[in-house]
Amino acid sequence: MKIGIIGIGAIGSFLVENLPAHEFVVFDVDTDKSQAAVATLSKMGLSNVRFVSSFVDLLSEKPELVVEAAAQAAVPLLLDALNQSDALVMSVGALTDDALLAKLNSTAQKSGHKLLIPSGAVGGLDVLQACRPSEVVLETRKSPKSLNRSDSEETVVFDGSARAACQTFPKNVNVAATLSLAGIGFDKTRVRIVSDPKIMQNTHTVRIKGAAGHYVFTFQNEPFLQNPATSQLAAYSALWAISKQNAAIQIG
Repeated sequence: MKIGIIGIGAIGSFLVENLPAHEFVVFDVDTDKSQAAVATLSKMGLSNVRFVSSFVDLLSEKPELVVEAAAQAAVPLLLDALNQSDALVMSVGALTDDALLAKLNSTAQKSGHKLLIPSGAVGGLDVLQACRPSEVVLETRKSPKSLNRSDSEETVVFDGSARAACQTFPKNVNVAATLSLAGIGFDKTRVRIVSDPKIMQNTHTVRIKGAAGHYVFTFQNEPFLQNPATSQLAAYSALWAISKQNAAIQIG
């Protein structure tokens, strides 16, 4: 399968390394950094990746799937991608923009392509979707460094809606967006973010109350070495979604 990737940073490079049977075409606004990343991958013996200088050039290669692995600002590019291919979103927090989400949903429905969202740094989304939830609370604990802080003691840095959390910490709580889309929405899902200097793993505790029962899930994830703000599981969930050509949430 030919896969287009927007962003050849930590996760983009991880996908190329771990899916050698696929062909990759990558685009990144940071041309020098992305060309260096592709050169590094080539030195590793990976000849399945090419860099193109514009997103138009990426689409002209007619990929079967386009993966956004850059940042929230890159997600609107998937509107054009969905006209000709499936698309997978990593920066799920961008979907707090209701107008953008509606456009992506409409484009996917009209084109017959899929907008896919991997499970990211959590699991249990099948339970969340099935239990008719009335309350969803996420507590995220991360090291101060991964939150760009220098706290010497445990500090609550955010307590509010998932929508506000995704907008305030766009690189840290994509999991809040994923839970919101699977459950009761961005404004009803509650998020608490704790900077904890004692913690070694990115920890997410999800508490769900629903018609079918009450549920608590705790996920203790190893930080992604190349980007500690992201959990290793987020990268593996993208790998799984591409390998299975499926994802935890499908929109459109």
